Amino acid sequence: MVRIADLLDRTYPGRAEDKPLLRTFSWWDRTVSPRIAQAARPIKLSYGTLIVHTKSAAWAQELTFHEQDLLASVQKAVPKVKRLRIRVGPFADPPAPPEKPPPAVVPLNAAELPPRVARELARIGDDALRDAVTKAACMSLGSPAKRPPRRD
Repeated sequence: MVRIADLLDRTYPGRAEDKPLLRTFSWWDRTVSPRIAQAARPIKLSYGTLIVHTKSAAWAQELTFHEQDLLASVQKAVPKVKRLRIRVGPFADPPAPPEKPPPAVVPLNAAELPPRVARELARIGDDALRDAVTKAACMSLGSPAKRPPRRD
C-alpha cells in the first residue's frame, strides 16, 4: 500500500504550496456525498482558509450547518486547513465519469456479407486491397450484440 500523499509527491511535480489544495480536492471527492459534490466544491486554499463555493444560498446555508464536521474531517487529511469559508460562487462541473468502452464488435464472416456488398467487393481487382476492404466491411457490418437478420 502506498499513501496518496506519497503518490502525489511523485506524480505531481508542481509547486509545493499547490499540494495541500490537491489533497483537499481528493479529500472532498472521497468524503462528501455525490449530492453535495454536485452542489459545492472547494475552490481555493489561502493562508489556511479553504474556500468552498456552492451553487446557491440554500446550499451555502446547508453546508454552514455542517461546517465544524467538515473542518474536522479535512484537517485530518490536510492539517494546513484552519478555517472554512462557504459562499455562493462559480465552479466547474465535476469531470464526467469515464465512458464505458464500446462493446466488442462481432465481425461478420465474409460469407455473411450482404450480396450487394459481396458483388462490389468482387469488382476490386487488387487482391490485397480486396482482402483489406472485405475485413473492414466485416467489422463495420458486425455488431456488439446478436445481429438482426439482414434483408437484401
